[in-house]
Amino acid sequence: MTISQESTTEAVRALVDKHLNLTAHGFEFGVDDDLWNLGMTSLSCMGLMLTIEDTFQVELPEEALKEDTFRSVGSITAAVRSASEVRA
Repeated sequence: MTISQESTTEAVRALVDKHLNLTAHGFEFGVDDDLWNLGMTSLSCMGLMLTIEDTFQVELPEEALKEDTFRSVGSITAAVRSASEVRA
């Protein structure tokens, strides 16, 4: 099953919001907003990474496990897409 870029982005955005609880606190965030400036911590990042891997049934490679990968919804989406291509 091929997942469109848009649906992947929206799924990642929803997972980020679930972990950071941004919209419940009145924060709107875009695809390129810096999640670390919006409250991402190493602990929330780890939980998000595990949820991303479970949701998309991928394993992010070791080189993707860095702060910049989890900088924005866009960068996370790119990492998911890349890991999905390797799996396919």
